[in-house]
Order: sequence, then C-alpha cells, then structure tokens
Amino acid sequence: MASQSEVESSHKSSETTNVPVHGWDDLTDGQQLCIEWAWEQDWDQIKGYAKEHGPEVLLGVHREHEKVKKVSVLTLASHYRNPEMVKLTLEAGFDNKGAMYAAAIISMKDSDNSTILRLLLEHGLDPNTDPDPQFEGVVEIFSNLLMLAAERGHIDQAIALLDHGANVNKTVVHPDGHILSPLAFTVNYGAHDICRLFLTRGAIPTTNDVDIVFNFCLQACKGKHPMGLSRDVAIKMFATFLHLGKPDSDVIREGLNSFLPSYRDPTIANITKHYLQGRPFCCYVCEALTAKERDKLHMCPCRNVAYCSRECQVKHWKEHKVLCTGPLNEKGESEAMVKGRHKTGKGAAAGATVVGVAEGGAVATGRKGKKGKKGRGKKK
Repeated sequence: MASQSEVESSHKSSETTNVPVHGWDDLTDGQQLCIEWAWEQDWDQIKGYAKEHGPEVLLGVHREHEKVKKVSVLTLASHYRNPEMVKLTLEAGFDNKGAMYAAAIISMKDSDNSTILRLLLEHGLDPNTDPDPQFEGVVEIFSNLLMLAAERGHIDQAIALLDHGANVNKTVVHPDGHILSPLAFTVNYGAHDICRLFLTRGAIPTTNDVDIVFNFCLQACKGKHPMGLSRDVAIKMFATFLHLGKPDSDVIREGLNSFLPSYRDPTIANITKHYLQGRPFCCYVCEALTAKERDKLHMCPCRNVAYCSRECQVKHWKEHKVLCTGPLNEKGESEAMVKGRHKTGKGAAAGATVVGVAEGGAVATGRKGKKGKKGRGKKK
C-alpha cells in the first residue's frame, strides 16, 4: 500500500475515472486509499482527501470480493448505510452501472429505507436492470429490483422504483422455466400492501399469475404457505387480486376448477363465485370483506358496489355517482347518501343493502327493514 505522500505525488498523473477495472492494481493509489478508508468507515478521511485531490479518487471500482464483486466507495457506503457518502460519490460523477446496481441490491436486501435507492435512481440507475448472476447467494438471482422489493416487503422501495419508471409487468424466467412477474412475487412472499400497489400502478394479471394466486392462497388457507402467510391475509390478498386486477373470468374459473373440492377454501370459493357473477364481494375502496361494526358489507342501492363503512362510501361517491344507477335526487344524491347525512356515528349510510361473504355459503343480501309502528286497537 502506498503512503499518503506517494499518493499525493502521483495523483494528478495517474488518476482515472469510471473505466471498468478488474483488479486492485488497476486502481490509482488515491482510489485504493479511499476504498480502504471506506472498509474502515473512515468517511471524514475520504471527504477530506477528495476535497483536496479531486472527486476522481471516489470513482474506483474493482471486482475482487467473495460476495459483492464490484467493490467501490459507493457500494461500501451503501453497505454501511451512509446516504451522505453515497450522494457525494454520485455527485462526483460516478456512473459505473454495474456498481450502481450492486449498491442498489446491497441497500435493499437488509433495510426498508429507500433513501439510498432513490439517490441511485436519481443519478441514472436503470430500475429495469436485469438480474445479475454475480449476486447468487445474496439475493435470488432470477429477481429484478421490483421483485426484490416485493420479496423483502419494502413498499417504500417499490414506490421509489415505480416512481422512476420500473416496469411493473416486466417478467423474469425462473431456472425451472416458469415465467415470474413482480405481482407473482407479492403473492409468493405474502406482501399484500405491495400487491395492492402493483395493481393500482398498472400490473396486468397473467394466466400464470392467476395460477400462482390460487395455489399460494389455498396453501395459506391450509396452513401450508411456504412463507407462513396466514389465512386471513391470503383471503384479503385474493380479494384484492380479483377486485383490482380484474383477471379474465374464464381463467379464474379454470383456476378454481383445477383444484379438487377437498382442497378449496369456502371463502375463496365464494369470492370467486361472486366475481364470476359480477356481484360485489368486498369493499370497493379497501377490499375489506366485512363491515367495521358488523359481519356483512353494505351495498349501494344500485347494487353494483359495496362498502365496509360510511367513510369508504363517501370517499368513493364522487367517482361512483357518475355510474350509480340507483335513484338520485335533484342534487345528484342517492337515497343512501341523503339518509347518511342525518345518520350519527360510524357505519354505512342508512337504507343500504347488507351484503357479506359468508363462510361456506353464498353472499347474504337483504335490505334493512324499517321499524313498523305497533298496531293500536280500536276504541270501543
């Protein structure tokens, strides 16, 4: 290792920038020194040296490490979760795409913080970069960045990737020949919130996705999901998948029929039945299967949508009133909305139909009856 005085004397004549390198000796002495300091987390030394000798000392990349082969100040700063040093290195002109991808993988695999990932994306990291075999043993080598976010359950990172152009429908071929999508990863790893995010951001369910959803959700209902997904979460994910994804009815029918009756779950079977019939099976806004204060949902008078609460009904009304086929007054309000204005406390609007996915049976519906007056006897 060269002394600091030797580095200073040779710095100007030998410094290189983002030229891909393959060995430690290919780096300049200044770049070697900064990487050594990065291993030791001596960030102040690095900042002071870069300020004195120029940002080029931050740009070295070499490929000799047992796990992360593209080692640099950037990847080490990501490993030690130092966004300030990551930003300084990127602003110095670091643009080695392989090392940036490595830094992204490192920052995502152990932390749900999206700060470093966003910095990388803002400085040119391609969110649709294909999986890199060099990370075998660190992450699943057949998953891209969006899939990694789903695998780890890091929704902020998934949002960051989507905000910077990640393709929510970009697939990867598994070594066994199966074609996997980011949506499939959410089901495999039980990430319901990310499943919902992907569907609201344009994920289009494929036939393979439908097979995976049925398989893993039914496994969870039997207590056999490989990642320990609970039955409650599996059912909610299944409802979200149908409600927001709107997969082809024939594919859904075939998906359910591909399982023996003894393996089917009654609630999933009922959700499927009502989806195929075009009937509401969950809250239109939040996909809840029951109301907040009762075990059945409240259906809009038009009978096309249902809600778990008055809050969800009001939230959706601005959009739904254009399509609502229920009776409207001169103000453009349905009977349920008018009555709801006078209702105190929580719950859906008065006059709504009750609807719920019953365990082992069909959706129960029935209009709430009004209290009748007791009859009085005639005076003699």
